[in-house]
Amino acid sequence: MLKQLVFSFVFFWPGWLVVKMITFGRYPRSIHPAKADWLDYELLSFIGVIAVAGAIFLVACLWL
Repeated sequence: MLKQLVFSFVFFWPGWLVVKMITFGRYPRSIHPAKADWLDYELLSFIGVIAVAGAIFLVACLWL
């Protein structure tokens, strides 16, 4: 359950921010559960994982 919470909540927000920046604010239009599909949350969380991993990799490369 903790894994699902971390994946769905913590990584959702970086994914949401990345998608908002890429689409110039057009998508996602709503983060309200009644208006959005669960697959949207999973997709945004996955994009958040990729974004966080990429940011950590970039910082590690610049640090060394």
